[in-house]
Amino acid sequence: HFKYGIALVPRVLELQDDDLFFTAASQINRGGPAAVKDSKQGILIANLNLTAGHKAMEMSDFSAAYSFFDNGISFLRKNHWREHYDLSLQLFESASNCAVVLGDITSLKLLSDQICTFAKSLEDKLNAMYNTVSALAYASQLPESVNRSILVLSQLGEELPDSYSESDTKLYIEQTQAMLKGFTTDQELIEYRRMVDPKKIMAMKFY
Repeated sequence: HFKYGIALVPRVLELQDDDLFFTAASQINRGGPAAVKDSKQGILIANLNLTAGHKAMEMSDFSAAYSFFDNGISFLRKNHWREHYDLSLQLFESASNCAVVLGDITSLKLLSDQICTFAKSLEDKLNAMYNTVSALAYASQLPESVNRSILVLSQLGEELPDSYSESDTKLYIEQTQAMLKGFTTDQELIEYRRMVDPKKIMAMKFY
């Protein structure tokens, strides 16, 4: 299986055929990491699985996509977070995205724990954190989801008061109405400049 899949790769790259691509990746995965000759070949196969997984996601086949990402992770060698950080982050993050859709909370936790342990920055952890709070909400664990969201928002510099009075709520509504007063049509609001601060964009998801 492994040799057959490897032999297909040049043809796949030449024809850009998705079906053939999936066949090559699946055959290689059936051979498994034990068949890999060296670390360079392992990284090549991990990248192949990353691409296959993204193609499967585009087709909304999240089960197949998760399998490709999971196999890609299995071909990574020891110290991969240090030596192949970007590839590792992409594989783990993509697998966690699929785990949310599939409702696989156990796998999501394992993947997110790895990302949060080895990610180099808060920004690189945010997607995994968001997936976790989303999964908790889907699983009807709302208090835990809310508490984690508040913790992340605080790390993003967002200050949330413990409670709002009726007068506070009224004030915020009036401020928002005043900000929107300058827009005379819905189209003007749609065409207004977009938020570009990545931290603020991510913070809106946690709200």
